[in-house]
Amino acid sequence: MPEAPAHETDGNPVIELSVDRIRTRVAGAQQDVQDSLGLAETWAEQRLQAHAAAVTAALARALDLTPTP
Repeated sequence: MPEAPAHETDGNPVIELSVDRIRTRVAGAQQDVQDSLGLAETWAEQRLQAHAAAVTAALARALDLTPTP
């Protein structure tokens, strides 16, 4: 359920979230990015056989992630 704007400043809505909700959302976003790297790795293995490891490693570096073992 979306958070209701608490108040507006300069016409822009402000959404208040607890620290725990922010941590949960950030952790979820981090997991989504990690999962996307896994999907990219699978795609690269299927489409770029000889270059899959290099492409996956480069993408992991760009995203500041560790490739899946």
